[in-house]
Amino acid sequence: MSKGSKSRIQDQAKFNKGFDKIFNKARDSEDLNIEWTCYTQAINETRLFYGLDSQIFSVADKEIFTKAFNKKYNT
Repeated sequence: MSKGSKSRIQDQAKFNKGFDKIFNKARDSEDLNIEWTCYTQAINETRLFYGLDSQIFSVADKEIFTKAFNKKYNT
């Protein structure tokens, strides 16, 4: 039997999680959601301070934020 004939990965999910953690392929989506919430709240608090209406954030806004978030954390 040659070395390449059998997969050495026994638990694919565990392998993928470890790989992503080592090589920073994906940040935890919980981290992204927490930072997104803080970001939107800070903007709306500032707008409220100046007597402006709250900002309504779109899906496109969150996508732009996600790109910036991933760039910040090199993912």
